[in-house]
Amino acid sequence: MMSDGRNTTVFLHLERLMKTYLPSLEGFDEAFPEEKIAEISTALKTAYTAPGARKQETAPENAPETAPKKGSKVKAEKMISMAWAQIDKDHRLCPGHALNLSEDNPEGTDDKRYKIDGSFISDADKDSIVPDVPNWALQRLSVEFKRGGTSLDAFDDHPGKTLENEAESRRLVRGQLMSYAERVFTYQHRTALFMIFVNGLEFRVIRWDRSGCIVTEALKYVETAEDTKRLLHFLYAFSKTSPEQQGVDTTAVPLSKDSCGWKRMDALSFAHLHDVNETEGEIDPSTMPNDFLGPADDPGRSPLFERRLLHDDPTAMCHHQTDHPPDPQRSDSDIRPVFKYVRTLFRKSLPKGWPRYKVAVDRRVYLIGKPITDPSGLIGRGTRGYVAVEWETQRFVFLKDAWRPHYVDLEYEGAMLQKLNDAGVSCVPTLICHGPVRQQETETSEYSPITGHKRSDAGCPDDDDAEVNASGRPIAPLSSRAKGTVSGGEARPTSSKPRRGKTGEPQKPQDNRGGKGTKRVREEAEVCDGVGLRHMQHYRIVVTEVCLDVTAFRYGEQLARVILDCIQAHGDAYEKCGIVHRDVSAGNILILPTIKSGWILWKGVLSDWELSKRLPGGGEKPKARQPHRTGTWYFMSIRSLANPHRPLGIPDELESFLHVIVFLAVCYVRSNCSPLAVHSFVEDYFDGAIHEGDNRYTCSEKKVSTVNEARLRFGKTPIAFLTGEETLDETQQPLEGNGQPRHPLRDLLADLLSLFKARYAVEEWEACMARVVSQAEAANTTPPLPSLASIISSDSQATSTGRRKIRPPAAIAHDHRKPPGNKWKSVATSSTQPSKPSQETFKQSEMLDSHSAVLDMFKTYLDDSSYAWPLDDKVDNQLAEYEPPNPFKKAKKARLTTQTAMPAIREVDEKLVRAHTGS
Repeated sequence: MMSDGRNTTVFLHLERLMKTYLPSLEGFDEAFPEEKIAEISTALKTAYTAPGARKQETAPENAPETAPKKGSKVKAEKMISMAWAQIDKDHRLCPGHALNLSEDNPEGTDDKRYKIDGSFISDADKDSIVPDVPNWALQRLSVEFKRGGTSLDAFDDHPGKTLENEAESRRLVRGQLMSYAERVFTYQHRTALFMIFVNGLEFRVIRWDRSGCIVTEALKYVETAEDTKRLLHFLYAFSKTSPEQQGVDTTAVPLSKDSCGWKRMDALSFAHLHDVNETEGEIDPSTMPNDFLGPADDPGRSPLFERRLLHDDPTAMCHHQTDHPPDPQRSDSDIRPVFKYVRTLFRKSLPKGWPRYKVAVDRRVYLIGKPITDPSGLIGRGTRGYVAVEWETQRFVFLKDAWRPHYVDLEYEGAMLQKLNDAGVSCVPTLICHGPVRQQETETSEYSPITGHKRSDAGCPDDDDAEVNASGRPIAPLSSRAKGTVSGGEARPTSSKPRRGKTGEPQKPQDNRGGKGTKRVREEAEVCDGVGLRHMQHYRIVVTEVCLDVTAFRYGEQLARVILDCIQAHGDAYEKCGIVHRDVSAGNILILPTIKSGWILWKGVLSDWELSKRLPGGGEKPKARQPHRTGTWYFMSIRSLANPHRPLGIPDELESFLHVIVFLAVCYVRSNCSPLAVHSFVEDYFDGAIHEGDNRYTCSEKKVSTVNEARLRFGKTPIAFLTGEETLDETQQPLEGNGQPRHPLRDLLADLLSLFKARYAVEEWEACMARVVSQAEAANTTPPLPSLASIISSDSQATSTGRRKIRPPAAIAHDHRKPPGNKWKSVATSSTQPSKPSQETFKQSEMLDSHSAVLDMFKTYLDDSSYAWPLDDKVDNQLAEYEPPNPFKKAKKARLTTQTAMPAIREVDEKLVRAHTGS
């Protein structure tokens, strides 16, 4: 998880943090008179100095763990936490909140089995507390205890050090704290989370949000009553704030178990007698229920409200028998049938013990439970997907809750989808509504040294007048991890006179555009923490389609058709709207069962247009809206990874589709690869990276060699997809001529790879010619250079419509043309030195400038009856036990059904201009 959150920590003194976010201390002296503070201080000191509770504080950070043994470590931390719990019971450390310890038992609904030490929970929720478990859904202020010592301090504010100290023990503790915060954000709807990190004699306050975290200095709280008073100041100020100030997203209203909405969600989750099996195949229309609710159907306002069977407000308390009396005249059902998988997904989103909420999007009301797609970490977009009930219509829809990058001219995903829907682009989600959530934006990003409007308290004080914080430590000069690396390996220069830490109000940076408008770019010279911070805005979008994950495909042919649909959607979006997706990945390709012409068909849906970009028209120049290098590492093209600041083109997007189908085929289609061979291939091809220096990485040698050779291999063995029980020879290759036809996927991938092999051969030659021209110009001579236009001949691809008569009819499945022949067959040869490619290679490379050649290729293999696709080639996920290699192994276990092991790339661009909505 820490790989997602590097360079996202900023430093504030506790006094300033409280002044900014927890300003009220009114009534503190009455709540905590001096004698009470002294009593609490004495109790804390007694607990910490008890035998076995204290550990030497000055242990070297990287020293091996010696005494005390594990048992005494647990005892030390537990004695401190139990002392806090007893003191809270006697004196209420945080008025209106109770401290609940949970270090021994995970929560039953938490599949990650995390056990935070404790949390303060509001008295308003005391009847819902389950003792001795984390109660993730109820936590207001999280608390983690450590026995003490610098090696267990998650942050480092000493002079000359960085906040995100990379010592192994510190890094692991920091990752632990982030994991706990991520759990709270998953269970609750949050804008921020305050956390107390207690490390022996000291404590820090941390404020997390989707951009990063604000952390205070390590302050003593035990030795004197004045030290304890500082801790009590924070706890009391926290108790005086509203839930919204504490970081609770108050736009998500919890449902009680006695509410109309909760009971209705239960009723809708039960299996329905007339729900339709979504299995692809021919159906008898007469067997379809008349009131079947398909994904494209909008039933309008439900008649149940007029019949007083539902409350207008789903949070209203009700007793079903008295508030909703049965209507003897009513013969139709209260619940309309849907595809079975939709109701199954909704039922899974309502596990026992998980909270349910009412949320509003553009004045429409939706009910949601547990997300069916979880975010991959705390820092970033935090995308959560829900099968939601649209209260007014009582239909199932898909609601996405995310934190989007908030930059000038970056369009909302809903606006992009509306353009696609209006233009008639097929195989994309259908927009219902969307919009930002109030004015909710991340606060930590305001302290970004690149785009922020506030300064942190991190500085480099002069030796002769260094300021000293409340704990007696000098204010630390905190440099960044990579000496100012911000984007593409460019280093930020350091100032000759470093900035000093200050405790007063920060000054806003000068507007570098002469004071026009409110867009600001900070170009300060000094190096500071927080260069990885990105400003995020809370956003929700609702679409009609509730889809299946792409890994739900039943056989290889079905997978190929789903990919084909998504390529067609991508092509239509480009041709009709000038929009490119920019994040083609396995997680963004979905399956939608639909009914058409007496068939249930599984269509592909290209989803998540959040990072899409509308290409400028005419002579308009692209604007710096967000980093060019966006996408998911596994599936990004070789070119885009090698040149992160070059805009993505159609060939890059098509190459991403290639990598998607390679990944899914290797992991889910029967082949000559054992599970261990699949693990090795995925590690080498997808997880692998080449370090280019300056914190820059490019894709693996395996991915490059696969494309350059146009051949899939694990080790030295070519990968062969199998149609049945083929016999393999001693080299693990299927024996040809044994009566088993070749799997069409083998040839489809070979032909796709040949196109990209040609493309890179041409690009390599063009780069070589460009160097020759550059050298000639430097010598004031210009050697003759053959015109590419004279080499590349136009290729008219007259096509005729093909039609299949098997599984399902092609005219129903898709509407793509079939070419008269396989003109993409590779004839290019590779060599160690770039040489002018053949005319045929130029023609192949040119085919990737549009979508038509790739679409025609898929169409041929899917519609030509001479290609026999088996129906039983799907296998279980071959990556079930796979873990990605370091540095990602300790960060997060791979979840490759809907997400990839590598996080989506979000590089900081020094030229970003962030939207600013304030004054």
